[in-house]
Amino acid sequence: MNRPAVNRPAYGRTWWGKAWLNALIDRAGPDPSRLVRGRSYARGDRVRDLHIEPGAIRALVQDSREWPYAVTVTIPIVDDATWSELFDTMAGKVGHLAALLDGELPAEIGAEQKLLPGARDLVIGCSCPDPAEPCEHTAAVCYLTADVLDTDPFALLLLRGRTKVEVVAALRDRRTPAWPAPAGMLAKDAYRRSVAPLPALAPPPSQPGHPAPLPVPPPAAAGVTTRELTELAVSAARRAWELLH
Repeated sequence: MNRPAVNRPAYGRTWWGKAWLNALIDRAGPDPSRLVRGRSYARGDRVRDLHIEPGAIRALVQDSREWPYAVTVTIPIVDDATWSELFDTMAGKVGHLAALLDGELPAEIGAEQKLLPGARDLVIGCSCPDPAEPCEHTAAVCYLTADVLDTDPFALLLLRGRTKVEVVAALRDRRTPAWPAPAGMLAKDAYRRSVAPLPALAPPPSQPGHPAPLPVPPPAAAGVTTRELTELAVSAARRAWELLH
């Protein structure tokens, strides 16, 4: 007799959620048994009051005992200088903020800026008597955190020290207008002002451009491969070059 399929939540559905779980797996070392139990706790709704704040994740985990255990996972907060570099990178491309608001974390601001913690960055604490790091309770919290990160990449930025409001405000501050209107100028006068001539166009390239390599492969659910996307980009670049000539 065939049993009906059970829909179990998948953790690490995005590349950054998977990177978070890889840090947990590396932290566990050669004994993955507690990770298996932790994943079971996460799927069984044993984690309560999950709270993400700058530098820390806190939650309660209920196992077979009467009282839940308190779990804390801390990671270093990114310093101000690194945040400044990160904001400069994000402000340079409007699509970065748009991707974040759409639930995507561009690799240029995730992997290259080292926002994702490594195994050594995770400092784990649990009120249970198990000396293992991670125990099944902390593993459960990390799996559920991966689910939050999969859904909202701003949660990763919060964990590293900046709220969504702070990130958006910092990017707005860096997007200054090309021509700031003098104080008191009416909109109609600004509209009628004489503008400088446009700069001369650069000559078209002598050969079609070569698309940059993809930083990460497309998700399996997309139904396309890295090779197919690269071929499409090459074809688009050649057609654009032909239109210029």
